[in-house]
Order: sequence, then structure tokens, then C-alpha cells
Amino acid sequence: MPGFSGGFLGVDIFYVISGYLITLHVQEQLSKSNFSFIYFYLRRIRRLFPALIATLFLSSIAALAILPKSLLDDFSSSQLASSLYVANVYFWSIADYFDTNSILKPLLHTWSLSVEEQFYIVWPLFLFLTFSKKPKLAISIAAILSLIAAEFVYDISSSATFYLFPFRIFEFTIGALMCRNSLGTLPNTVKNILISISIVSIALTMLISTEHTRNPGILTLPICLGTAIIIALHHPWMNINNTITSILLRIGLVSYSAYLVHWPLLVFYKIDNPQPLSPAVTISLLVITYVLAEIIYNFVEKPTSKINLREKKALLLFSLPLVVLLALVFVFFQPKIYRYLNPHEYTVKHVLDNIPDRRLYQDQIKKEIEQKKTNNNPKKRRKIVVTGDSHAEDITLALQLLLADTDIEVELMHSICDPLTLDSIGISLEDLYSDASQEKTRNPEYCVSHHSGYLEKLTSLSPDLIIFSEAWRRAALPYLSKTINEIKHATSVKIMILGRNPQFTPNPNIVFKSLDSIDEINKVAWERRYKIFDDFDKILTDVANETGSYFISKNELVCPDQKCILLIGLDMGYWDGQHYSLVGLKYYGGLLVNHKSFKDATN
Repeated sequence: MPGFSGGFLGVDIFYVISGYLITLHVQEQLSKSNFSFIYFYLRRIRRLFPALIATLFLSSIAALAILPKSLLDDFSSSQLASSLYVANVYFWSIADYFDTNSILKPLLHTWSLSVEEQFYIVWPLFLFLTFSKKPKLAISIAAILSLIAAEFVYDISSSATFYLFPFRIFEFTIGALMCRNSLGTLPNTVKNILISISIVSIALTMLISTEHTRNPGILTLPICLGTAIIIALHHPWMNINNTITSILLRIGLVSYSAYLVHWPLLVFYKIDNPQPLSPAVTISLLVITYVLAEIIYNFVEKPTSKINLREKKALLLFSLPLVVLLALVFVFFQPKIYRYLNPHEYTVKHVLDNIPDRRLYQDQIKKEIEQKKTNNNPKKRRKIVVTGDSHAEDITLALQLLLADTDIEVELMHSICDPLTLDSIGISLEDLYSDASQEKTRNPEYCVSHHSGYLEKLTSLSPDLIIFSEAWRRAALPYLSKTINEIKHATSVKIMILGRNPQFTPNPNIVFKSLDSIDEINKVAWERRYKIFDDFDKILTDVANETGSYFISKNELVCPDQKCILLIGLDMGYWDGQHYSLVGLKYYGGLLVNHKSFKDATN
């Protein structure tokens, strides 16, 4: 949301509050020698599980009705992980691996609940073991170790620090340390100053933080400490009783249910309406979220909160494996349910559901390449080196297949780092990759060796033609000319630049899902493309003219004269938002090989 990019930090605030409340509760019972592990966990089950079960059930119905097959498979896996309270581990495990856009994951938000549940499992035991010794010291050590680990591991894997419990411990412990450190006895003037500073620090952190801000870590401390200080102050402002506070208290009462339903509601809406949310839609979704939260609170949370723990202990304990069992049943039976709801016929849904997985079609095309070489394998006299990221991988496979029976060898020089020499880059690598989608490249050290050795490695392959094929980023384009000039200064090789693929965000399954007929796919594709890259062809054409290089627009290959050929026969030419399918590799690759500029470059 513009002007409020750090809204996700609400999770960090929640962890501080949770650390305070749980520690206060457990330590009070330990001091009275009446703490029970079993009843602590039963209370957590009674508090959290019913609303979660209701949300998973409602989300499953919506998923069967709305999600395309590939996303339904992802949903069922995440539902199972959520029921086991390891959703954070699941979403971490798939991060940055052809990961589905976050707006396509209805249960993504359950990662934070899994972290919370893992805290509930570990923390009572930790407090029990340290209570008779020096609990403050033990908690402080845990906080420091967690914070150091978060800072250290972030540069290795930012997704690990974001999702995994050990790197969130310091947020819980900041709240925990407030249990025996009340600031309520301070003079009112001091309390007013402290609460004002705390509110400002929380607000500013939320306003200036973005998805690329280091989180969790040192930069998270202002919001965590601000929250902890507000808790410890017991300020009179927190006890004001008026209409506004009554409304806020009511919202707080249903906040757990609201948190559970808000994300699935947004995702299911966005799947059918991928355009940016208007103010009216945003308000409508907020109202619907609140209404659903009230329903779940009144008909699920409130009644189950009255369950007698002693009388219904077995029922509560049995609910855990039961939910996991139901999630497993959904995993195994959802394909059959989906096929029943969507009979096999050549509908848009059928076409979109049958796009093969990237890894499967890559294996298939490699077999076809080897077969073609076996049948006719002339001596290779010329070499093309394709340099770039996964877009270069697509072009390499297409050319290897289509040129297998010629004297041209095609080799891939792949990297997720930009295809630039170090000397050509006029800014720091940290600035160059500040908006990169691959988290590894946002570590300034990750791409240093690639850029410093780029020219030497490229020329050592002795190519006759170098083809740049890349998911071009705007930040990298100003430095491409200098890189090409350095290559041309070192060798007489020919150079070709390929434009960026037309992109259909988040993927064809969503972009074309609402169409009534497969005949409409090609008709509407150009209008539904991701238009943010429209000026890239002009920029790359200028680079080609400046450096004496060839340029071929992939927009013209896929969408000649602004009329896209995305449906090829009865198969999609793309497997996701920007990568070719097996059919696409052959079709668009054929257009590339027969392009006049390609023929000129290979003669």
C-alpha cells in the first residue's frame, strides 16, 4: 500500500506482545508452583485451533471453486503444512525456486502462526528450566544470540531469517523481558515522552520499511522496543474509555479471526481480478474481512473458548491428528474432486491446467536434442554462446534443438547475476541489485566474482556469436553498452541482443482464467501483458545501434504487430508468466532461427 509499505511489521509487534503475555502467564504459574505443561498446551489448542480449522475448511471450498489445478496443488501442500504448524518451514523451502507469486498463496500468512506455535512449544520448557536460576540473564542471552544469528544469516538467506523461528526469538524475548521490568512508576512527564517516542518509532519504521529492508534484525529493533516500552509503561492513555477505544477493543477482540481470513479473501479476489485494488474495493474487502471475523469469532472462537479443559481434554488432543488427517485426505483427493468439477474438454481451464512443469519439459527437450544429434551430428565449426539467466536457458535449449543437425554448436553461460562486466557498472552492486527478485543477488558479495570474471570467461569459450538473453532489469540497462564495447575490444565476435519476453503476470493460469473460449486467449493477450517493460525494446535497440550489435525483439516473436500467438494449436507457448513451454521453445525458437538478423549473424 503506498505510504504504508511496512504493514507486514505488524507480525513483529504481535511477537513482542505474545512474548510478554506468554512469559507473564507461565512465570506467574511457576511462582505459584501450579504450572502444567499439558494444560498450557490445551489452552493454546482451544484458543487457536478452532478458528484455524474453520479458515482452512472455508479456504478449501473456495480453492476448489476458484484455483487452477497447479495452484490447487500448491494450496493443498500449504494446507497440510499449516495444519502441522510448519507452514513457515514450507514457505521457506519453496522461496526463490520458481516460487509462486505471494498473491497466489491463500495460506501464506499462516507462516507467522507456525512461528508462534513453535514458540509455544519451546518457551514454557525454556522458562521452566531457567526459572529457579537467572531467567532474565537466560532470556537476554537467547535474545542476543537470536539477533546475531539473524544478522549473520540474512546475507546468506534472507528468506531463512524471515520465515524460521530461531531468527525471530529475539522479538519474543524483548516482550518477555518486560514482564519484570515495569516502567509504570516513572513520572508522568517521562512516561509521556517515552510513549510518544515509541509511537513515533513504530510509525516511522512502518512508513519507511519495504520488502527489501533487512527483517528481522537490527532494523527491526525500533518497532520491537517501541512496542515493549508501551507495554511496560502501563500508560493512562491505554486505559481511556471512549467510543474510539471501544471500537479498537472490539477490533482487537476479533483480530485473530480477521488475520486468518484477510489474506485468503484478498488472494481469491485477486485471482479473478488481477488489476490493482481501487480504494472502493480495498474498503469493501476490509468490511468483508471484519464481517467474516465477527462470524468466526461469535460462532467458533467464543463457543469453543468455553470448552472445559478437564472434561474435554481427550477431544482437544484428538483434534490435532484429526486436522492433519483431513489435510492429508484433501491432498490425496483434491485432484479427483477437481476433475469431477472440471470435466475433460478443450476449455480454457483444460488448456491452462495442462501446461507441463518446466523441469519435465526441459528433460524432454534434452532427450530430443540428443536423439537429433544421434541421427545427424555434423562436425561443429561455429559456436554460439548464449549468456544470461533462465531466459538464456530457454533460448539455448531452443537453439540446441533447432540447430542440432547443423555445424553450429550452442553453449549456455548461465548466471542469475546480470550479464555485465565489473568495470562497466557505474554504481555499487548493492544499488544495482537493490530491487532484484533473487534474494542471493541482493547480497553485494554474491555477484562480485561473476562480474569480475565475466569477460574472461565469456571470451575463453571462443564464440563466433554471443547472444544476450535476459529477464532484463531496468537498473542493468545503462551499463550494457560498455560491457559490449569491452567484449568487442577483446575479440572480433558478433553480438546479438534479444529483448525481454512479453510477460503475463502473475502467470497465464490467472491472466486468462476468466475467458470463456480458448479462441479469446490470443485476442486479449497483448492487452493483458505486463506493460511496465514496454520501453525496453527501444532502450535495447539504441544499445545495439551504439555498439554495432544485432537486435531481435521477443515482443515481435511472440506478439507480431501486437497480436500475440500465445496459444499454439491447443497448447500454451508459456509455462509461467515469462518462460516458454516446450511448444513455445520450438515455435518461438523457430521464428528466431528464421529471423533475418539471426541469419545475417550466423552467416
